[in-house]
Order: sequence, then structure tokens, then C-alpha cells
Amino acid sequence: MNDGIGESRKRQLRKEIPALQAEIQALYRSLDRKFNLHAADVPITFGFDETRLGAYTPPGGGREEGFYFSLLFVGFLSEDSLHRDDKLDLYRHEYAHYMQFHIEIPQEYQFQSGLHGSAWKYCCSLVGAAPSEYYRFGKGMERHDYEKALRNPWKNPHAALLDIAHRKREAEDSRNRMIRYRKGDTVVHPKFGTGTVEELEQMTGSVRLTIRFSDAVRKIDQKWLLRSNYKKRGS
Repeated sequence: MNDGIGESRKRQLRKEIPALQAEIQALYRSLDRKFNLHAADVPITFGFDETRLGAYTPPGGGREEGFYFSLLFVGFLSEDSLHRDDKLDLYRHEYAHYMQFHIEIPQEYQFQSGLHGSAWKYCCSLVGAAPSEYYRFGKGMERHDYEKALRNPWKNPHAALLDIAHRKREAEDSRNRMIRYRKGDTVVHPKFGTGTVEELEQMTGSVRLTIRFSDAVRKIDQKWLLRSNYKKRGS
């Protein structure tokens, strides 16, 4: 099992930062012109977070305003790079957070609290982001029902707690979707013995490995291997 991303891989991904920054700022400038905002002027930082795809930090409380994106998901050459439509949705997702902080939200869209409440969903409807409380792969390619997302103006007293739960689920799905093995890796299993990874199937919230053992070929969920701490031989 890999213990994080190697330094050489990080250097390779860091070289993509200027192109990524230009891509994001071009999108934000087009949205800024439409809504008379200035998101394209907000600093963008990049990192290698395995549990967070992106984030917007509003100013205040001693914090500097800024956007953050993980190169593990937006990097052009990253093994876990998002589909282009999903990347654009992620960028719009964070722009909607920025927008929520900088515009006046109509009263009718202030019925649901939380980081991804009705005010944020209203901003999503303006910029074309998926109005999903937590990030889901493939949402960028779907058509979004904003009318449904902004319907039923009820106030859920547990909205903030539900939002936290969704964020935790988002982090867990992102972490589980990271590929930690490669074809040809040797896995030592306590029951089946030594096996070789032949195929990897990346799924919504996990990775399924096809492993050839001496007696049979078996499909094992990567999450189970990671939880069980079974490592590649020699690691």
C-alpha cells in the first residue's frame, strides 16, 4: 500500500499549477463579469489533500480569503483526475460559496441553514453548479433540477448537523476512491497468501481490485485491504 504520494509525483503535479490557475481564473472572470463580482482576484492555492477536493475560505476571523483545490483531483496528469465536466462543476461549486458571501440572498432562499443550505443552492442555480450537499462524481455531466432543490421552504432544525454528516461522507468517498495500488503490486493476504494485482476498477466510493492468488483470482475491495492494513510485499 502506498504511504501517500511521492515527492517526484508532487513535483510533476506542481508544474501544472500555472495552467490550472489560468483555467480557473478564466472561468471565474466570465462569472465575475456576469454578476459584477471579483472572484478571479481571490488567491488560489493548491495542495495534495486526499479528503478534500476544493474549498472556499471567506475573509474574517483572522483568515485570508482564498480558494483551494487538491492537485490529486484537478491535476491534468493525476491518476485520480476528475472528468473535465466534474472539474468545472467543482470550480463552480466553490464559486457558489464565494458568491453566497458576496451577494444579497433573497429572503425566500434563506429558509435552510448550513454550509450547503438554500442560500448556497440559490447561488448554484445562478452559476450552473450541481446543488448537491456533498460532492458526487458524475454530477457535472447531469442536468440539475434547481426548481426542486429550491422548493418546499421548510426549515430543518438539524440542517447544520446534516451538512456536517454530508461533508464527512464526501471526505470518506473521496478517500476511498483514491487508488492506492498499481497493476503488478504484490499483496500478502493472511488467508489466500501472496497475490498479484491484475486489474483496478474505480467506483463511486471505492476501488475494486482483481488479484490473482495461487489458487484463484479474487475481487477484493480496496477499502477492506486498507482497513485490514494488508500491505504490498516489501513495503
